Amino acid sequence: MNTLRFRQHLWAMLIAIALALILLFAAATVAQGAKPAATEFTEVLGMKPNLEAGAKHFETCSACHGLAGAGLIDGTVPRLAGQHYRVLVKQLVDFRHSRRWDVRMELFSDNHHLPEAQDVADVAAYAAQLQPTGASGMGVGDQIKLGADVYRERCQVCHGAKAEGSDGRLVPRLAGQQYAYLVRQLHDTADGRRPPMSAQHQRLTRKLEAAETDSVADYLSRLSDSESGSKIAAP
Repeated sequence: MNTLRFRQHLWAMLIAIALALILLFAAATVAQGAKPAATEFTEVLGMKPNLEAGAKHFETCSACHGLAGAGLIDGTVPRLAGQHYRVLVKQLVDFRHSRRWDVRMELFSDNHHLPEAQDVADVAAYAAQLQPTGASGMGVGDQIKLGADVYRERCQVCHGAKAEGSDGRLVPRLAGQQYAYLVRQLHDTADGRRPPMSAQHQRLTRKLEAAETDSVADYLSRLSDSESGSKIAAP
């Protein structure tokens, strides 16, 4: 009986030690592979993008975003084509560091699919140089003037007269983006579901009434930016 208890006790100790070693190994692995979002963002921008490698990575992205990066007109997937390079890098890094949340994006932007900073640079650059094609999903279209007025008064100072955004200032191009996607992002920002957004941006979106949110998103979805494609700043 004593021998049986001793064996049980010994096995319990061995299992406990094994579990402790596994946890320590996992913690060490995470600590070794983890890096702050800001550090990775800077590291990615220091890379020289390889469009050929980016095209291969984008094959995975195209399953949702489409071969031309047009997204879906129902707004469940945004248009990537023509978006600014640095903006795309920032979003990928945010998803990789749980600063933005979407199960699909968190899964396919992780270290398994994009192991190195170079991979992030490559796929972002490839998406940025795609040419926007086809019409975006739009709203009802009965309050376009209201949307234009709201945009000029509250958004134009940062996003530009044509909603062209800015690569250098990390301001996304909104012209031609999917209507339903824009509506969702405006609501998510107002409700605090986009942590990287500035406090000023959150205050602006919170002040929008429902009709203003819908109309400005509808206006932007119909807006055609004269510039197509993103200019990638050399590192």
